Amino acid sequence: MTLDLHGLTVHNAWHKYRSHTQLCYFNQVKKTIVITGHGIMAKEFIGWISADPYAIKCERLNPNTGAWRITIKKSPIKKEKNEKLNLIGLYKKFHK
Repeated sequence: MTLDLHGLTVHNAWHKYRSHTQLCYFNQVKKTIVITGHGIMAKEFIGWISADPYAIKCERLNPNTGAWRITIKKSPIKKEKNEKLNLIGLYKKFHK
């Protein structure tokens, strides 16, 4: 998953970033890329990671130093396994 914050105000970008990391957390996405560019947002971004309950760490991408790879905490919610659905009884009911 990638999030591009170009063109947003710092305040709006912060809210969009937090929603994105929360979504990653609950969907069990382990890493995500966030593009901030090189402005004020990039200078504040490490502080965002510290304040984010869903992020573990961040690292700048090389050679694109305006983007960050974020590691997301592991979610305690387990995804349901795709179990095969037995439709034989339903089939027999409607196909007599």
